[in-house]
Amino acid sequence: MTSIAGFTLIELLIAMLLGLVLVLACSSVYGSLKNTLNTTKSLSEAQESLRGAFNLISRSVRQGDSIGISTLNSQGELLVTYQDINAGDQVLSCLGNTRSNGTSDRFYYNKGLYCDDGIGNQLIALNVEKFQLQAVGTEGVNVSIKVTGMPTNMGTNGLTFTVALRQKILARITAP
Repeated sequence: MTSIAGFTLIELLIAMLLGLVLVLACSSVYGSLKNTLNTTKSLSEAQESLRGAFNLISRSVRQGDSIGISTLNSQGELLVTYQDINAGDQVLSCLGNTRSNGTSDRFYYNKGLYCDDGIGNQLIALNVEKFQLQAVGTEGVNVSIKVTGMPTNMGTNGLTFTVALRQKILARITAP
């Protein structure tokens, strides 16, 4: 009688079990990597929105001559007015348009952070949840922006930064 070579039922079951464990391990690693990539993307988008908003708001406030703070839809609204622009000065609005005396930039929340320079109105930061302002004397403002995807350890108000009317402060300091 000749013997037939092959696998027994037990050997096949063990091979299937090892294959299943391997597939489950790969699926688990893939899920973790996908979750990490989504978190990284969310943090990157939040950082980009915050950086853009910070750059535009701080440039406008530093170049401005007065600031006004109000509330619109329970969110902050910031008005930066330009008054003392001299001939030859290069002063740009939040949207990159040339400013002249009597013009202003308005930053406000409406399901995103917007800038209106009187010439155009444009979304400048995505996924903004909160935009709050607090005056610092008459020449500065604390700006708090919370963006979707920010780490929870950043607090309930998000990132807060302070900007001031640099032109006004320099004029006061250098005045005789």
